[in-house]
Amino acid sequence: MYADGSTARSPVAWPALTEDQVAEGGTSVTITGLADRTGHPVTATVWVRHTDAVEITGIAEERVTTRPGTPPTLPATVVATYNDGSKDSRTKVTWDPVDPDQYAGPGTFEVKGTVPDTSHRATATVTVTPPG
Repeated sequence: MYADGSTARSPVAWPALTEDQVAEGGTSVTITGLADRTGHPVTATVWVRHTDAVEITGIAEERVTTRPGTPPTLPATVVATYNDGSKDSRTKVTWDPVDPDQYAGPGTFEVKGTVPDTSHRATATVTVTPPG
C-alpha cells in the first residue's frame, strides 16, 4: 500500500510448508514471505480443512483507491470465510459494472460482486482521491 492509499500486487517468495504443518485438519499455519517488489515481509495464514464439504458464510470487504477519471482496479478474488472457520483468498468474484460518473471526482462508493456457489455478495468500497 502506498502513501496515497493506492495498492499494487507483488509476487511473494514463500517458505515451503512441511507435512507436519498441514497434517491435522481444523488448524492453521502462519507463514512469512518476502514481497519481490519491495523486499518487505508479508504474512499469510494457511488453513487446513478436515474436508472440502464446507460452505461460505461471509465475504471480506475489499477497499480500493483510485484517482478521478481512472476506473478502479477491482480484485479478481476475495477472501471467503467458511462454516468451519477457514478462509480462502482465492475465491473468484465477478463485479457489477461501474458507472464512470462514480469515479469522475473525489468521493467514496460501493461496488457489489457475485461469488459463485453462494448467495453472499462481495462488496468493494472505492475511494476516489482528490487530484494531487
